Amino acid sequence: MLKGAVYIIDDDPGLNASLVALFHSVSVYVEAFQDPQLFLALPNIRRPACIILDVRLPGISGLEVLERMCEKGWSSPVLMISGHADVALAMRAMRLGAIDFLEKPMNDSILLGIVQHSIVKDTGNVQCELICDSIRKKLTTLTERELSVLQCLILGLQNKAAASQMNLSVKAIEGHRTNLFHKMGCASPAELIKLVSICPKLTASPLTCGRQFGKICS
Repeated sequence: MLKGAVYIIDDDPGLNASLVALFHSVSVYVEAFQDPQLFLALPNIRRPACIILDVRLPGISGLEVLERMCEKGWSSPVLMISGHADVALAMRAMRLGAIDFLEKPMNDSILLGIVQHSIVKDTGNVQCELICDSIRKKLTTLTERELSVLQCLILGLQNKAAASQMNLSVKAIEGHRTNLFHKMGCASPAELIKLVSICPKLTASPLTCGRQFGKICS
């Protein structure tokens, strides 16, 4: 049985109703949007999902929707669909990150297979993003001094060297370290450095990753 969610963006109400019924039949949460702007107005999708996106939409094209999703940092897999086969269009969609390109009318079995695979794969991505977000939220609780002490730890500086670099007493550094470990939920420098040095989704550090909470690392 499929798990997760499916979001359909297509201006054909008949197709939307048919796809909604299809995914309901396999107990999948599904939402359909005729207006792509309503979909883009959603908060970031916080569950494993697959986006089914029509190429031709009112107002903006499906490719523009895909570009907007990239700009927002949305990482859910996107399946592009179209009533007309167009190799150049399909290639452009794939370059923008689409996982596949299907021509209407779609075969239900093929469609369900692609969506199932996408949701399973996205489950791991969502879990990793939640871990990254948790680390970043902890980092936002740190004071400037605590962040500086963290940087010293990453550089391998002992308390005395950190105190000299920050023009503070060793006792003050020790106090900031204690607060730092408490806020980050770590028991040792090694555990703390490991926590903030590698994002589980990508190799980018949560300290330097430019995304906002809930968006994929850049």
